Amino acid sequence: MYKLFYMPMCAASRAAKIILYEKKIVFDSINEPIWQRRIDFLKINPEGDLPVIIDDQNIKIVGYFSLAYYLDETNVGLNLIGDNALDRLEVRRLCRWLSNKFYKEVMDNIVEERVFKSLKGLGNPSSECLKAGRVNLKNHENYFEWLLKDRTFLAGEFFSLADIVYSAYMSTLDYLSEVSWERIGYTKKWYAKIKSRPSFKDILKEKLFTIPASKHYQDLDF
Repeated sequence: MYKLFYMPMCAASRAAKIILYEKKIVFDSINEPIWQRRIDFLKINPEGDLPVIIDDQNIKIVGYFSLAYYLDETNVGLNLIGDNALDRLEVRRLCRWLSNKFYKEVMDNIVEERVFKSLKGLGNPSSECLKAGRVNLKNHENYFEWLLKDRTFLAGEFFSLADIVYSAYMSTLDYLSEVSWERIGYTKKWYAKIKSRPSFKDILKEKLFTIPASKHYQDLDF
């Protein structure tokens, strides 16, 4: 059986979990607070980051991007990176945007500050970081809203890894009531479709003891 080293409210971990569900792979989730720098985990991934997946042949896979490509290249389940070179190029472009630019400008400033900073014992959120993250979020939302105006899914007319990653990030922000869905109607319609997929069911069950979910977080129809 596969093992997923994971952390609730970690968007990258959420993406890996959705990939495994979309591929219909049975797995165990292992909660791994990475700031504890657990020796046994560092032996698996010296980088000390999440997610990490160990497959049924004891192959170690680090990161959701590597996971999706490994499973697609070994013909496991639903194709998530596109059927042709142009589709794969667009999926890679969007995933790079989300993993680098979106993560640094939005997730680090909002989720890291509101969720993980206190868990790590580093004090209260920085108001400056939160302000910057919220401004950045609107800019990113505007771009993806523009894309979804003429596309069924993020990379085109096919469900892909790009949809998984963006929905994993947005679901984390939505839990924290950081998304103004009425401002981004095309994205709202897209997200309602994504979070209605069976692969998203477990994501919507996640809870934090210290922060309640937004009222519509589990509502498939908002």
